[in-house]
Amino acid sequence: MLPPEYFYGKEQRILSLYQELEDFIMTDISRRILQTGGMTATADRLIWKLTQMGESRAAIEQKLQKLTKMTQPELRRILQNAVMTSWDNDKDILLGIDENISPPLKNPEVIAVMDAEFQKTLGELRNLTRTTIDQSQKDLINLIDQVDLRVASGVQSYTSAVSDILDQYARKGVMVNYPTGTQRTLEAAVRCCVVTSMNQTAAQITNQYIVQAKTNYVLVSAHLGARTAQKGQPPCGDHSSWQGKAYSIVGSEPGYPNLLASTGYDISPATGQGSVVNPLGLHGYNCRHSHQPWKKGLRNPWEGKIDSEENKKIYENTQKQRYTERAIRKTKRQLIMKQAELNSETIPETEKKKLQSEYDQMAYRLTKQNKEYNKLCRRNNLVPQYDRNKVADFGYKQQSKANAGAKRYMKGR
Repeated sequence: MLPPEYFYGKEQRILSLYQELEDFIMTDISRRILQTGGMTATADRLIWKLTQMGESRAAIEQKLQKLTKMTQPELRRILQNAVMTSWDNDKDILLGIDENISPPLKNPEVIAVMDAEFQKTLGELRNLTRTTIDQSQKDLINLIDQVDLRVASGVQSYTSAVSDILDQYARKGVMVNYPTGTQRTLEAAVRCCVVTSMNQTAAQITNQYIVQAKTNYVLVSAHLGARTAQKGQPPCGDHSSWQGKAYSIVGSEPGYPNLLASTGYDISPATGQGSVVNPLGLHGYNCRHSHQPWKKGLRNPWEGKIDSEENKKIYENTQKQRYTERAIRKTKRQLIMKQAELNSETIPETEKKKLQSEYDQMAYRLTKQNKEYNKLCRRNNLVPQYDRNKVADFGYKQQSKANAGAKRYMKGR
């Protein structure tokens, strides 16, 4: 079993690599759009657009190759650490059920499952990046076409059109399109993939031990701030309703309801293969609950520990925290884009005064957002997760420029 706080920050090293990729894509696209000044909608223009798309894809593919090499050892490390942490927390109960149980790195069945989960996660990350590359090329052409349309129709000047289009792109970020039609930013998709993989890998190893120990019972963890019932979702989407309880894997009996029926997660008693039957339930997307082998008659450590009203309040405050973190990252991306416009040689110096004013206003907004974030955490006893506010290309130099911009804005109000 993994405690809920275990998942905080564990994905950050991998996430930072993909944040670099996201920033690289956005910077590459903005640079190519800023190069369009003075070009007309002719056959040469079409050839130029197609050339840019090809060059952009090649540059991103090259960046992706380096990223994949760096991701593999880090992914293997965090999955193995998750498994070993789960084993350390469960071994006393397991050895109490079967004293012949062997630890993960000396257990062939467990090692095979770990390797399978590693390959599955690596494949998911590759699919995410491939989808992202395809979408980035569509974005590039679409953004150039939007600039052309606005300028040709006389609605905006070239500088104004580029500025508006890049602002919109920065607010949206690099997106991943799922087959279901759902869209997520690349950053959110990678975070979800890695955190869910840590949880599911540890769960699959636990399931192997459940089969080896021949037990039919599991205990599900509990924590304050668990998801509550949402309109239109199945019952298992209400994590607060099933957390902290013991379950039967096969069938049900008094005090031990059926695991699948209650949580949306199933375990094969023959193979130990776990299945997330409903992704809104146990071990689904971004779930921080775990389960461990259990034995009838043991004292449930979660019984009477979680107050439903307190849980609901913490969940709502945590959602506000996540919303503010997304807003901070969005503003940082906008500042990076605006700085690229200010640095561009294709935009006349006479028009950069307006761009600088827009930059300063954004910088002031970032200052306010950071203050609101700290205030929200202090007021509600939330642990600030500053790693979630990071954007790869927004380092000390960018922060210094933003601080100066915020001061200029305040002075000019």
